[in-house]
Amino acid sequence: MTNSRSPSRFFFAAFLLFLIGCKPAETPPGSRDPGAVRVEGTLGSPVLLANGDSTVYAVLRIATVPRPEKQRGPVNVALAIDASGSMEGEGIEAARRSALRMIDALADGDRLAVVVFDSKAEVLLPSTELDADVRADVRARIAAMQARGTTEMAGGLSAALEQVVANRDPDGVNRVVLLGDGIPNNASSIESTVRRAAQRGVAITTLGLGLDYDEVLMGQIADLSGGRYRYIESPDKLAGFFREELDRIDTVYGRQASVTLTPGPGVRIDAVVGGETPEPGTAAHLPLGDIARGDSRDIVVRLTVTPRKAGVPIELLDAVLTFDDALEEAGRLQRSVYLGARTTLDEGEVAKAKNPAVELSAALAEASATTLRALELGKQGQYVRARALLHTGADAALAQVKRTPSAELEKLAANMKSVATDMPEADRPAPAKRVQYEFSDDEYIVPVEAPSVVRKRKEVHQRVIDALH
Repeated sequence: MTNSRSPSRFFFAAFLLFLIGCKPAETPPGSRDPGAVRVEGTLGSPVLLANGDSTVYAVLRIATVPRPEKQRGPVNVALAIDASGSMEGEGIEAARRSALRMIDALADGDRLAVVVFDSKAEVLLPSTELDADVRADVRARIAAMQARGTTEMAGGLSAALEQVVANRDPDGVNRVVLLGDGIPNNASSIESTVRRAAQRGVAITTLGLGLDYDEVLMGQIADLSGGRYRYIESPDKLAGFFREELDRIDTVYGRQASVTLTPGPGVRIDAVVGGETPEPGTAAHLPLGDIARGDSRDIVVRLTVTPRKAGVPIELLDAVLTFDDALEEAGRLQRSVYLGARTTLDEGEVAKAKNPAVELSAALAEASATTLRALELGKQGQYVRARALLHTGADAALAQVKRTPSAELEKLAANMKSVATDMPEADRPAPAKRVQYEFSDDEYIVPVEAPSVVRKRKEVHQRVIDALH
């Protein structure tokens, strides 16, 4: 999630709600529900052309309403810290400082586990309730951390998750924080670990340090688990993000949030833009992790509607947000939004009903998702496909800018063109260095690139992640 929204986008959102009259879900009468989390739904057009396939976008906005501060619930967190040889020096020192800051910020009674991974994973501190004695002990253990060996990230992440799951508190915040600065020895088991975390309601926050780590992988870990990803360019910025993450834990309104999107009859979810696309004819389920005060997120859904007769109503989409209340102990809460449309043979009526705000939100999401996909292809060495995707996506974004002017969308298009220009023109180009990682049969081809190019790519990746979350 991201808290940064331009005034123009908020204006458009308010206008489109007025235009189509879609009311946000309300708190049930007599409930202890504090009403701190809201969801609103809007359509690109409530009127669709009959007698042919139609594509329409739906935008769900999840936001919070400020409420008086309450004492937060218990925290159950595990730190998974990269202690491989590449962290030697300033990196491991920053990791120590950040871990100590987390110890100071957590309250007595909160649970903390610390896992380090180099050539193997080691549980430095099993999940333990904090008190004065434990704090002194874990400080000494963290001070003794050394950087050495390769990067057994998969084992470190799995061990950290096991510590959280074994002590999971349904009334608290359950979290893994993963810090890494390199490419894992073998990433093949990481996806299954992350999906297991999502199923158990454990969000994974990922912090990528420096220029050598795999930002695509770190972003996917966070996204699939409902956590947050952050690119940390230099070690001196690491403690600041830890502080930000701890502040969010202190202001959580909803825990273990998720959205289920169910299409109506004859309606197909083509894409949850920037997320996983469900099988045709099935519902989509998105883990969102925790919802904290001030969070705002737009979920953009692209739908295809099969041909209908003129003048009939269409049941497009049911969206249900569920989460555990963190303010009044009201239990598992639900917000529901229904979106419907009607058909016509009048093309002018269809054109008039289009909502420019939704079209712009959809274009921003599509441009961000296209950039993300191209960066993934680039990581795989498929530069030709990546470049073509970026150029096509940039052209589509600029065409939308002509219809709905947007400096933000224009900037995304410029970023796509720039990243495409920096990419090699042939797949897996030379010169390159071939690296065989310990404990793995996999070989990674790492093109020799200027640090400025790598830095820009990571910055663009962070921006599109923020735009989608």
